[in-house]
Amino acid sequence: MKRVSVLMVVSLLSVGAALAQAPAAPAAAQANAPSRVAVIDFNRAVTENAEGKKAGDAFMAEIGKKQAEFTKLQGEIDAIQKDLQTKDAALSAQAKADMAKDIDRKQTQLTRMNDDAQKDVPELQSQLLGPVMDRAQKVIKSYADEVGLAVVFDISNQNSSLIYWPDVADITTEVIRRIDADIAKNPPSAAAPAKAPAAPTKAPAAPATAAPKPPAPPK
Repeated sequence: MKRVSVLMVVSLLSVGAALAQAPAAPAAAQANAPSRVAVIDFNRAVTENAEGKKAGDAFMAEIGKKQAEFTKLQGEIDAIQKDLQTKDAALSAQAKADMAKDIDRKQTQLTRMNDDAQKDVPELQSQLLGPVMDRAQKVIKSYADEVGLAVVFDISNQNSSLIYWPDVADITTEVIRRIDADIAKNPPSAAAPAKAPAAPTKAPAAPATAAPKPPAPPK
């Protein structure tokens, strides 16, 4: 799911760009131009409001189901490999060949599940958290317009180039409060049940479980 790393207030930036190209405005007009800068942990804003918590729980429930399928299939492969190693002398050549073929089939299935996860899980994340992200960005813009913020930087990205900001510049908690208020006023419309992903994998903006790697072929 694609996530905006730096949130810009478009209408306010347009004003800033116009001022940069136009002759100097009267002092009164300049005084009214937005100049404050704020920061927000966008991941927290999306996942710690009432709607985001429900979406995150639904996402993790689907992840848990598919993680159980992964674990079960991995256990079956491990059990067959153990039998091949411990019962080697007692097994016929045909039995060994059948067991090796079964391992190959299950490994192929596990690999396919892992590959499908790379495509399906981000789609599920977008389906569940996308509406929450849209609401969060609208609330951020409304708040920025209200208090005169020119730019809002996202500090949830660990690679952010920002190295310092005072606590008063962090608007995360206030935005979460406003998102909850907006949810109470404009509840989300009922959506169709989410389609389960093929397998779990990592996902931004919400806790996730990495899909296990297929086991190595038996020696």
